[in-house]
Amino acid sequence: MEMLTSSNLLPGFSDPVIDSQSTFRHVLQAMSHPGRVISFETSIQAPPPLYSTTAAICLTLLDPETPLWMDRSEVCEVREWLRFHCGCSWVDSPSRANFGLLTQGFQECLIDQFPIGEEEFPERSATLLIQVMGFRSGAGRFLKGPGIKTEERLEIEGVPETFWKAWKRNQRLYPLGIDIFFISPSALVGLPRTVEVRE
Repeated sequence: MEMLTSSNLLPGFSDPVIDSQSTFRHVLQAMSHPGRVISFETSIQAPPPLYSTTAAICLTLLDPETPLWMDRSEVCEVREWLRFHCGCSWVDSPSRANFGLLTQGFQECLIDQFPIGEEEFPERSATLLIQVMGFRSGAGRFLKGPGIKTEERLEIEGVPETFWKAWKRNQRLYPLGIDIFFISPSALVGLPRTVEVRE
């Protein structure tokens, strides 16, 4: 088996400063307007199972101070690629992570294991990056909360009913709780803990 080194790893951003700033603007827009589908494409060649969009967001948000947990920890190409380009550390338990990377979609058994913050420091909570198949605006559930003028309606392809039950539990924890970015191959959606969801 070929050893992974800096010479055979896939490249990251072609222009780290400009590309990371552009990606951060998309991330900020998604979190500022919950439930809105933010179109987002990048030319990064990401190691599977990462989407190129997910890879760009990881390069923008992760650093040596952000412990990461991933649901496919056995995929060494992803681990080495993120370690090389982001310098992030890996943890073997969701309870120790600042970020959770779920490449296979939502898993109910995991969502309650991530840090939800502390009463004095609610910001010490985890953010989840969850890969999904896609989005449909104007269909699905109704979202309401800060950043949404009236209501947004959104369907997230591949997210089961059990997620929305788990989300209600999370939303009731406010100001504690986790925040989520759903990421498809060409777009992302922010779902902060402040958002209420109904059918």
